Amino acid sequence: MKEKQYLAGIGKDLQQKYKRGVRLLERGEYLEAEENFAELREKIPAFVPLYNKWAIIYIHRQDYGKARDLLEEALALDGEYAPAICNLGNIARAEGNLELAKEYYLKAIEIDEEYGPAYNNLGVVYREEGDIKRSVKYLKRANKYRSYYPDLAGNPAGCIIPLLLGLIALIFLFYIMR
Repeated sequence: MKEKQYLAGIGKDLQQKYKRGVRLLERGEYLEAEENFAELREKIPAFVPLYNKWAIIYIHRQDYGKARDLLEEALALDGEYAPAICNLGNIARAEGNLELAKEYYLKAIEIDEEYGPAYNNLGVVYREEGDIKRSVKYLKRANKYRSYYPDLAGNPAGCIIPLLLGLIALIFLFYIMR
């Protein structure tokens, strides 16, 4: 299931609390976000996106063991939750295992072919490996799906930022290829 489907299955008050935690996470207020997610876990222990977002806090702290544990909890509840699989790829990449990272990103894409972050991250890995052609291919797909910015989906005015960022990334890659 996708995050939107999980959100539809909980009450409005819990949705707002979850979204507040996500905003805290995005602003780098990790302690407050973690407290928020811990409270939510007590109320909705089967809410898969919660574990994924919580794991991101530990990824930022470079505590990959705790992040991996949370992602495994998410995947125990929903073995096909693409964001959690993608974040396992992020951990593998951070630990220097690019082959394993690519496997996770490809698995996330196989599960949800419109999951933009997996394309983006795969493009970054290929760029790091010097495979510019593949990098551009996957970064273009990431831009196509724009789901890297889920809060902006459906907001045409808010989509200008991801479009500009994608355009800048493509210009940069084409400049490097010359």
